[in-house]
Amino acid sequence: MCPQKHLFMTYEKMSGGNILMGNDAPYKSIGIGSIQIKMINGVVRTLTEVHHVHELKKNVVFIGVMDLKVFSCWVEGGVMQIKGKGK
Repeated sequence: MCPQKHLFMTYEKMSGGNILMGNDAPYKSIGIGSIQIKMINGVVRTLTEVHHVHELKKNVVFIGVMDLKVFSCWVEGGVMQIKGKGK
């Protein structure tokens, strides 16, 4: 989820749709699209189906969703690694 519309490479407006956060507070999703993130090693990855949630203060990435898609995620020794599957 991302609060900043200008970060979206593709964007489609949505009417309605709430996302429940960990405290069961509903946040309204007003759009969906794709954004790019630059990894620490300089590799740029594209995240798809990212919801535009204006009320958020920061970006939120659900690791479980990423793991189901095209990324592998693991934590070891206090360091989280997220890599594209097959890389």
